[in-house]
Amino acid sequence: MKGNSLDFARDTRLMRLHGPAEAETSAERLTAGEILLTLDDDFKAQKLVATAAGAVRPQLVSSGSSGPMKLEADTLTAHFTPEGSVIQVLASGAVHGLRGGSASAEDDEVSADSGTLDLWPKLSQPRELNLSGSVSLRSDLKTGGETRVLQTSALRMEFSEPRARTSGKPLKAETLAAGTVEWADASSDGAPGARTRLQADKLVMDFAEQGKARRLQATGNVQTERRIPGHAVQTASAHSGEAQIAATGGWSQMDLQGDVKLKEGDRAGQADHATFVRVSQTAVLAGHAIARDAATETHAPRILFDQASGDISADGGVRSTDFSSKASAVQLAPAPANITADSLQANAKTGRAIYSGHARMWQGDSVLEANSIELLRDTRVLNASGNVRAVFPQAPAPPSAHPSEPSLDSGGRKVNTAASTGPKKPQLWHVTAGSLTYQDKEGHAHLQQNVIVQSADQKMRGPVLDLYFTRAGDAVASNPTGGSPGGGAQQISRAIGTGGVTVERGGRQAVADRGEYTAANGKFVMSGGTPTIYDGSAGTTTGRQLTFFLADDTIIVDSENGSRILTKHRIEK
Repeated sequence: MKGNSLDFARDTRLMRLHGPAEAETSAERLTAGEILLTLDDDFKAQKLVATAAGAVRPQLVSSGSSGPMKLEADTLTAHFTPEGSVIQVLASGAVHGLRGGSASAEDDEVSADSGTLDLWPKLSQPRELNLSGSVSLRSDLKTGGETRVLQTSALRMEFSEPRARTSGKPLKAETLAAGTVEWADASSDGAPGARTRLQADKLVMDFAEQGKARRLQATGNVQTERRIPGHAVQTASAHSGEAQIAATGGWSQMDLQGDVKLKEGDRAGQADHATFVRVSQTAVLAGHAIARDAATETHAPRILFDQASGDISADGGVRSTDFSSKASAVQLAPAPANITADSLQANAKTGRAIYSGHARMWQGDSVLEANSIELLRDTRVLNASGNVRAVFPQAPAPPSAHPSEPSLDSGGRKVNTAASTGPKKPQLWHVTAGSLTYQDKEGHAHLQQNVIVQSADQKMRGPVLDLYFTRAGDAVASNPTGGSPGGGAQQISRAIGTGGVTVERGGRQAVADRGEYTAANGKFVMSGGTPTIYDGSAGTTTGRQLTFFLADDTIIVDSENGSRILTKHRIEK
């Protein structure tokens, strides 16, 4: 020990060294504005108090196998064993410490209002460290170039007992109050790297045998935040969580448990459990998983998000609902669209979604089932393939298309029965095919492979068939091919079959290369090849073109000899 002057009171065994003062051993060096040393009854060092004088604050520098360590504060107090080794160090007032060097894997910096360091007896090695008041522990991880910062109001660290030629290693670090850990990736080309933050009511860090952080456990009100340049901020909350620490010191995987809620831009999700993988930038929701965005909601046992690519996948039984009519890929009716399937593959950036395995979609009166259903949001196209089955409503015919004899009351006066019957239920068409492509903008569905469309009154089948839709409330005549921009339900207004078409109604069957049905007047036009109508009771009718009406069984035959009209009257036996 040395200083500018020394006062010693033998009776009180108190030694005061005026500074700048210095105390040094083979491994430590203490400097201060003033050092006060208390001796025991045998005049051995018992307690040392180092205080500041002017701008000179107490500073303790020590060397070790893990690199040099420096600690400074307004006041440093050391307690000694009778054998002369330091057993405890107390620091108070703007405590600041540094540890690291060329031999260490990381450089650590700590700050707090006060702290206590207990050491292993006779070994002068840390045993337990307690910090309180605005605690901040920063680690610069040399291998990956990233940083880790822990902040809390109270922290405790435990160290292993040193062995022969081996210094003690950290065993566990835990916050005694709410804490926050933040990882910052290394910057590249001057641009900021990704940042991850984890906070909870309690944080516990476990260390491996080599003294490297291995696992971080979070308990109570867990909150996470992930910021990647060029991407929306990803936040999550849960009851508890755990982060796996990589060999480089950064986190590799994070698991959250209990009422997990996730948000990223306009996307949100919730589940019983969530797993975030850093390298792949993925988040997996498992257990009653729900994913939402501005327009849709999807339920599944497991849902995966890829933050980099925007890919979304779900399996185990998927159920989606599309609430938006403007942002939907298709709008078959002014009602939410529901889809179920075994699995889902989608991309939030491109707006493409594929529902595979027992896929089923329903919206209003329209229903579609297939092995897979693909939705393309930007082009507003739906593709269904494999065992396609569908139900679509038919556009109602105008009143003039269904003439009927008026009813008479008991006095012989005409009675308007139309008003009393009320609105009729829409006539539904049932469709089967190998594939279907529906373009919502044009109101057009193209069906292929053994196509059959049928209603309660008629059936139409062929290799290729096109359905044209009109929005409910729009005039069919103004847009005979459908695709109206109106907001009503899509209803079949016209059907065209090609490549060999067969139409059946009751006991009557018509065949031709091409068949066209118009819902407005219930009319079929058969043309191409040798159009023929087979009737079990009235024989066979052929012509260059055959036109027949469902309402009154009228057939118009267009042949080389001109046109003629046939009216078939069935006699029930």
